[in-house]
Amino acid sequence: MATRLISSSARHALHRSVNRASLAAPLRLRPLSTVASRSAAEIITEWKAAILKKPVIIERDTIRPQTLQQLAMTLHKTTPTSQPFKKGVPLPVNWHHAFFPPMIGEADLGQDGYEMTHAPPAPFLARMWAGGGVEQNPANLLRVGQEMLIKSKCTSVDIKQSRSGDPMVFVSLEKLIENENGWALTDTRTLVYMEKDEKRPGDAPKPKNVKPRREADISVTIHPTPILLFRYSALTFNSHLIHFDHEYANRVEDHPGCLVHGPLTATYLLENLRHRLKPGQIIKNFKYRALSPLYVNQPFKVCTRSTAVVPTMDADVVESFEVWAENPEGGLAMSGTVEIVQEGKA
Repeated sequence: MATRLISSSARHALHRSVNRASLAAPLRLRPLSTVASRSAAEIITEWKAAILKKPVIIERDTIRPQTLQQLAMTLHKTTPTSQPFKKGVPLPVNWHHAFFPPMIGEADLGQDGYEMTHAPPAPFLARMWAGGGVEQNPANLLRVGQEMLIKSKCTSVDIKQSRSGDPMVFVSLEKLIENENGWALTDTRTLVYMEKDEKRPGDAPKPKNVKPRREADISVTIHPTPILLFRYSALTFNSHLIHFDHEYANRVEDHPGCLVHGPLTATYLLENLRHRLKPGQIIKNFKYRALSPLYVNQPFKVCTRSTAVVPTMDADVVESFEVWAENPEGGLAMSGTVEIVQEGKA
């Protein structure tokens, strides 16, 4: 079980910027100060000053084969006939979400079940996953059986306006993971918080259905069943109601059904690629943006396309890919980039 300590030392700036390339046009947002009420801006400005001074949160966990076996059965829905996660085997990229569960009791959760460690105050109470990234240390991969230490902090807070004129608060977090040999992985993630209101169902603006710009080299269809969403919520200790409570997702948040987790979609993007890598190759960098929701019982496609290695990438990159997820209407739900290197080269 993970334990929580508090450290006063700040660690490292973001290792890399998000998405050198994007499959979709960037979301056009304007600073809230030009369009929203002064009171909302003041609320967030005051909270921002406090949250950016919050000390680093330190937690510990162990990479357990049983947890990895459970996650494998959740993702691929079959019962393995052998134990592939033997001691020393590298942790698949983005599977670290199954570790370091939030050690927070129900009484300290938000009203819709999410943890409030870096959440802004009311009225910004509706949360969604906006994007993130993972960078691995090729010379020091996380491996089964290792003890891990994670250092989490808020790195930025931005308040913007959506196309419909509603204010949104973007909270970016950085999570540095170390093993006994030092730095192994950096997880960056951005969450977006919106105001809850009393609008009638159907009043909420619908996301634009942006089509991919290119054809995929490889695509796989994923069927997000209620069991898949429940099991992933359980493995990640994620009690956010939008992922498993249909009544809440539909009647309160005005979605047609429960939402597929952002990190789950991102993991599927990498699974589609991971099993096709050449011997000795590993994923070094992965950056992605969530563009529109995916829902339970609505099949979606995960797509991969090879791209050229360009001079702006790290010198050790040997292959690069665009990855994306398409909703049932063929629109982009998530897009990202992946850079591949040879294992053991930092």
